[in-house]
Amino acid sequence: MKALKINFVAIAVLAVAFQLTNVAWYSLAGDRWVELSGLKNVADIAAATSPLAYLSSIITSALFCFMLAWLFTKIRVETALQGIIYAVSFYGCFVFFESMTKDMFHLRPFMLTLINEGVNFINYTLAGAVLGVWRKYEA
Repeated sequence: MKALKINFVAIAVLAVAFQLTNVAWYSLAGDRWVELSGLKNVADIAAATSPLAYLSSIITSALFCFMLAWLFTKIRVETALQGIIYAVSFYGCFVFFESMTKDMFHLRPFMLTLINEGVNFINYTLAGAVLGVWRKYEA
């Protein structure tokens, strides 16, 4: 049985895809997200956002995908369905419930948690599917 290797091309593709899903998601959530966040308007947010936030988003997306790819080589994920199941399980256990609890203590509306975490659910699902299917093996 050939050993699974980390697919760095898949990681790069996913890091870019995450940026696109984030833009699409928050474009759809737009006004409702601004309202629930207690912010003024989208234009003010865009003007105040540092380029470092975008750089951070790309780097953390790539790091997440790398770590997921590494885990998938250890647990031998070899299908999209396996990848999705593991990725969504990790998301629920390590991200969603933590964010939900934190938001509850910060007195944030649950709908805001769902908006903010909805895009993460999509990204984790996408990463699980892509990394589960787009495998690389040792030569």
